[in-house]
Amino acid sequence: MNLTKKLRFLFRFLSAVVKKQYRLVFLGLGLGVLFYFFLPKILLLIPSPQKTIKIGMTGQYTTDTLPQEVLDYISIGLTKISENGEVSSGLSENWTVSDDGKIYTFKIGQNDINWHDNKLFEIKDINYNFKDITSSTTDDDISFSLKEPFSPFPSVVSRPLFRKGLIGLGDYKINKIIKNGKFVETISLKPYKKSNLPKLVIKFYKSEMDLKTGFNLGEVNQAGEIFGKDNISLGNSVKISENILNNVYMGIFFNTDKIPFSSKSFRQALAYAIPKETGKNRALGPINPENWAYNPDVKLYKQDTVKAKSLLEKEKIDNQTIIKISTLPQYQDVAQSISSNWQQIGINSEVNVISIIPEDYDVLLIAREIPKDPDQYYFWHSTQTGNVSNFKSPRIDKLLEDGRKTVDEEERKTLYFDFQRFLVEESPVVFLTHPITYSIIRGQ
Repeated sequence: MNLTKKLRFLFRFLSAVVKKQYRLVFLGLGLGVLFYFFLPKILLLIPSPQKTIKIGMTGQYTTDTLPQEVLDYISIGLTKISENGEVSSGLSENWTVSDDGKIYTFKIGQNDINWHDNKLFEIKDINYNFKDITSSTTDDDISFSLKEPFSPFPSVVSRPLFRKGLIGLGDYKINKIIKNGKFVETISLKPYKKSNLPKLVIKFYKSEMDLKTGFNLGEVNQAGEIFGKDNISLGNSVKISENILNNVYMGIFFNTDKIPFSSKSFRQALAYAIPKETGKNRALGPINPENWAYNPDVKLYKQDTVKAKSLLEKEKIDNQTIIKISTLPQYQDVAQSISSNWQQIGINSEVNVISIIPEDYDVLLIAREIPKDPDQYYFWHSTQTGNVSNFKSPRIDKLLEDGRKTVDEEERKTLYFDFQRFLVEESPVVFLTHPITYSIIRGQ
């Protein structure tokens, strides 16, 4: 059979098939065209499986004491605070302050805000329940009347708002809470309206070692604020990043109610005897170095044993005196190093490991969390229980009092610059470091 006859036969055969099965032929052609041109677009419309991030944290919490990081997922406050301590609008659009600094009025202009149970948010739902502060509302604002001026107040109302049952206003709503006794073991969060967000499962561990074990077993795939890289199973999918915890500082607190710590020269001598960090984690004062009111121009107290001994010559120190350095177990090695440095200038000391902070002590080596607002009244005013050094200074008291009464940010900044400079000069505490922590993430 020549080529012409073959082609003629093939044509007749195909014609017969088409006549007999034309419905199937045209259906196949139609589906082919449909899939070729429209299938990619159709696939884009099919939702992909929602990602779940499993986060590990240390600490034991009840539903009433959940950490701020978790609360911020679930709800928002009237304001919000940035990493540098700047306060901006949150639930409120803006706010005003009366001339006497006692009345703060927050405008709530949005009318389409819903709680997670879809109940419409109303201004009367704002339930901070402050003591000694009265509030009044209109259709679109709420005013708080204070007995005394208090400039940090806008940062106070950054606290997330909730209705009973942890019903919030944030990007995430609670899906499930699993408890072990009264403590929360796991809390599952799912996005509220924003479908592009991943689901979150937050698991709490009693200790850092337990958290690392949970990470190694795959119970969680990320964790932050880990203080040691040991005992973590590494692999190509595990990434570790180093962070400086600028909202915490480690310091040596002197009990200024006791002799010889009541002497400024003696405290400064002990400060000069200790070597200091030279990196970014060096702590220079009590305010976060990222904060708008941070003052980097303070006395550094670089190690200078000659100056330390010179200052000690002015003091009448009994050679038999032994200074007790009280500290928690995790800081014992640092305390031992400090003790050795003081030995070099002729000061006898010993380390006393404690489980709780004692009411009476000589020297206390601890870490302290730094509030987001530069107000340090609770920690350093002579009338406050947070003043663990029992430090008394009329100048410091006045700066702290004026700082919380002054609304203008530039004026506040000047006051807190002076506060930091004078506090470091007086040395009721030797500022050491901001802790270095690690974040671990396992790729998925």
